[in-house]
Amino acid sequence: MAQHYLLSSKSKNLNLKQIFRLSEDEAFQLLKANRWGNPNNIRDVCCPHCSVRHHAYFLESRKRWCCKHCRRHFYITTNTVFAFHKLPLVDLLAAIALFINSVKGVSAITMSRHLNINYKTAFVLCHKLRETLFKTRDLSPLQGEIHEDGAWINFTLRKSNFRKNNYKQQQKTDTKSRKFPKFRPTKRCIISLNQRASNDDNLWGSNRTLVAMDYSESAKTILAMNHKFVKQGSDIFCDENPAYNDLDFHYNRWSVNHQEAYSYQGINNNLAESFNARFRDLHRGVHHKCDNKYALHYANQAAFMSDNRQKSNGELFNNILKRCLWVLPLREWVGYWQGNHRAQELSGMTAFSPEEISQTYFKNLNEMMKYEQELLAA
Repeated sequence: MAQHYLLSSKSKNLNLKQIFRLSEDEAFQLLKANRWGNPNNIRDVCCPHCSVRHHAYFLESRKRWCCKHCRRHFYITTNTVFAFHKLPLVDLLAAIALFINSVKGVSAITMSRHLNINYKTAFVLCHKLRETLFKTRDLSPLQGEIHEDGAWINFTLRKSNFRKNNYKQQQKTDTKSRKFPKFRPTKRCIISLNQRASNDDNLWGSNRTLVAMDYSESAKTILAMNHKFVKQGSDIFCDENPAYNDLDFHYNRWSVNHQEAYSYQGINNNLAESFNARFRDLHRGVHHKCDNKYALHYANQAAFMSDNRQKSNGELFNNILKRCLWVLPLREWVGYWQGNHRAQELSGMTAFSPEEISQTYFKNLNEMMKYEQELLAA
């Protein structure tokens, strides 16, 4: 039997010792190389205010640049997720390393103990990393074999203290004389679309996952997600929930009756069920609970770790570090403990609105690719 990838030496090319042995100057150089490239020239930067790449003035004593065009000063974390930070740069890098090394997620209290920082600081820092992943999702269309399903969260009622009061936690009898348990009003459904990897020798299972949250596994949200993110003619594998019946016109729908079998004649939605299991491990096993305003960020973190399960922790570290340096400051996490919270839940298709997608990240990504091509050509 082949060795699991996470047990191999290829998956471990970064460790915390390397991070904590860095000096502040070395951490500064690492951030500069990941944000603007060309680590050999400290003055070769792109101004975050006027977006002009040039050789800016650099004040070594303050680690600060001055743009020759707009005459404004800026630092290595200006207009990034880490803007207005008070932690040392090494601690920020260590937080990213801890975040990606914890496959099922890391709690804020664990992060605060590892870095010897306040719980509130660790809480905001972890959420900044999650929202960065959320705003830089790959939303290109899915195609081929797509597995879809929903997972319920925040629905269980606390059991009554006295047995004689159990009837209060049951709904009224329906037309078939059946009684079902009541659910909390915070009950939500995480809907996932999982694309099977094709023509890939290194990856088995799903290679891309898109998630959304709604009050129920509604046909309206499922139809809108598929029309926007799944190419016509793709094969949709799901259960016999009637919410998926409207997909028959544009897609090839294959359903399995889970009351009879998990898989029947090769028809199953095991990729979606696998993601649901990973998400439950993260949600219930590590974090235990989460506010519905931020539940989709936790689900997207589980999707990111699932899609990148065959990448080493060094690759994941560089990936998330670039995302953090190419995303503008997050409005909801500047002054969180002073009352600046997200106003509403990301339910339905609001999770894919332009406000929830970082255009700056994709712009910087294209500019960095062009810059690297110019360096190779020179």
